Amino acid sequence: MSHQDTGAVIALRHYSHSKPITCTFVSGDLENFFTVRIKGPLGTYINIVKGDPITFGIIDNDNTNVYGGFILSRNERDITISPDMTSFPVERRKNVRHPVSLLGSIKRSSDRVGGASPAWIKDISYEGIRICTECDLEVDDEIVINIFDQNRVFNLEGSVIRRSTLFGRNEYGILMTFKYKSSIFSVRDTIDSLVLQEKRLIISHLSSF
Repeated sequence: MSHQDTGAVIALRHYSHSKPITCTFVSGDLENFFTVRIKGPLGTYINIVKGDPITFGIIDNDNTNVYGGFILSRNERDITISPDMTSFPVERRKNVRHPVSLLGSIKRSSDRVGGASPAWIKDISYEGIRICTECDLEVDDEIVINIFDQNRVFNLEGSVIRRSTLFGRNEYGILMTFKYKSSIFSVRDTIDSLVLQEKRLIISHLSSF
């Protein structure tokens, strides 16, 4: 990532808001952690809290680059962000992980109707999803995930292959499973649509500056 000057515009994407949030760069290192300042009415952004997954966009040599990260801390208008540079001992996915900030829900496949817990989607690929949630799951649990996107709900199934903790929330690596081969292409189309929409929101927002 490139160096940013103080006052440079950064677009912050948080799952609780339909549009990116305009911020300005305050200080720090984009490859470690950095602080931005929210522009606009502060009350609009009260749902942003420590540990939330976000994506952010910056303009670099007339190109817009989008990255993933999470909220490290917040003090009124100032938000400190940690870019998501997580490395895994074994990379299980064959396709690219795309950073996102999406709201969803998760439950075990064996659970009856209801009983779903909120989930926050951090990244997604054709094979898997990384989420954080307060739901307590075990490796090998079979689960159902709903991803909420504006007025649409996307349903995915998978199994837990990795677990850890971050800021009091459980983080899980989910390997997608498919009952029918024909559904693979439909799911991939859905993922492409979600990822493209996330990027377009940020690119469109930054193009106005």
